[in-house]
Amino acid sequence: MAKVNVPIAKTFGWLGANGTEAAVPGDRRTEKVRLQAGETRTVVLETGKESWDWEAVLEEGALLRLIQLTGDGGENVNTVRVTCGEQARFEWYRVILGGGPVYDQCTAELAGDGSSFTAEIGYRLSGENLLDMNVEAIHLGRRTKSAISASGVMSGESRKILRGTIDLRKGCKGSEGNEMEEVLLLDPRVRNRSVPVILCAEEDVVGNHGASIGRLDEGISYYLQTRGMTPEEVERMMARARLEAVIRKIPEEAVRNRLLETEEKDA
Repeated sequence: MAKVNVPIAKTFGWLGANGTEAAVPGDRRTEKVRLQAGETRTVVLETGKESWDWEAVLEEGALLRLIQLTGDGGENVNTVRVTCGEQARFEWYRVILGGGPVYDQCTAELAGDGSSFTAEIGYRLSGENLLDMNVEAIHLGRRTKSAISASGVMSGESRKILRGTIDLRKGCKGSEGNEMEEVLLLDPRVRNRSVPVILCAEEDVVGNHGASIGRLDEGISYYLQTRGMTPEEVERMMARARLEAVIRKIPEEAVRNRLLETEEKDA
């Protein structure tokens, strides 16, 4: 067992957010890549039954789109680390559709001036699913930007913790970080923890975070039921809409269509 998903700054102990004990597989797939100046690359990581330790360095003006998927499978313990040079861009698309326990660490180091990091996270958890995530945007260069967005649905006795840290360090003047999470709770037994954190050691920067956590709007649910839908159909439709909003942002058409087809079958 090892401690994973340890945040940059510790938070209140009672939240249980200062790292998690997990069995890190000794056979995790390891890969290190470097994108040359101006290069654009899309990488798809399938993490159904295997874990990844993935690292990338982006040179000036490079663009990396990393699409990471988890469906039915065993326990996943994944680490992603990306360092961005000047004007480099890192886009992370993360979709979790149930499966075994998932532990994700994603760190983007915005070292070069004008570099950026965008995270689009979507998850559907049911039964006893567990999702444990730690996402970090470390702003070092000037005029850097980060945007962490998550949208998910929880039912059954599922558990989830999402730590999102925007770290605006000395020297990153003119930088901006934003974080937002929307969670739809479909069962009173679920346990959700959303832990957004902004660290700031520089002036002339902007940091924003927020979360929307709750159950279906009773007014909307009632209206749809008066139009002939059952409560179960309303829940499925709203849950699917949350996840599809993230899936439709995936730039790889084949991956996007496959996930949409999966959601169509599960609806």
